[in-house]
Amino acid sequence: MEALIRVLDPNVKFGILSDIDDTVMVTALPRPLLAAWNTFVLDEHARAAVPGMAVLYERLVTAHPGAPVFYLSTGAWNVAPTLTRFLSRHLYPAGPLLLTDWGPTADRWFRSGREHKRATLARLSREFPDVRWLLIGDDGQHDPEIYREFAAGHPDNVAGVAIRRLSPTQSVLAGSLPAASGSSSSGPVGQKWLSAPDGAGLWKLLRDAGLV
Repeated sequence: MEALIRVLDPNVKFGILSDIDDTVMVTALPRPLLAAWNTFVLDEHARAAVPGMAVLYERLVTAHPGAPVFYLSTGAWNVAPTLTRFLSRHLYPAGPLLLTDWGPTADRWFRSGREHKRATLARLSREFPDVRWLLIGDDGQHDPEIYREFAAGHPDNVAGVAIRRLSPTQSVLAGSLPAASGSSSSGPVGQKWLSAPDGAGLWKLLRDAGLV
């Protein structure tokens, strides 16, 4: 059996960590149905790319040669081939998928997506202590909360946070209220927190903030 691996250059000090659902792709389904969809409907053509995000990521890796791109999702490992094909088809930079196991745990029927993301962020901070991450997610559910916690606990590992702002319809499907419009703010320890509805808007804010 063969598999691709990504080995980071010890001199790399900047990385990109990206959520998947509603950040790089939109399924347009209510969140309670999303887990079943991701598990049983294995067709990347049924998903749409978020406008401008692939271009944003390509510009980021061009501006930071050697920077890794990690894709973090609460999806199960059985969707990895579908996600890989989707990312390749829409010209996202290749990078490791950080997914989760499907099925119950010792104390619950379903695994906690939030705990998976928290544990993965903590693992990255341990394994790559000198890398500062640009954390990219969306405001549909828990990304801002999880990223804020990580930034507060690991300030030296966070270069900034970029949040893709969902449309009102997407917010309702994601199970949250539409967020108020905004552009940028400071995180709990002074990192730049940026918000825009698409990749083009985030690129402009990241450039203005000096993160590229």
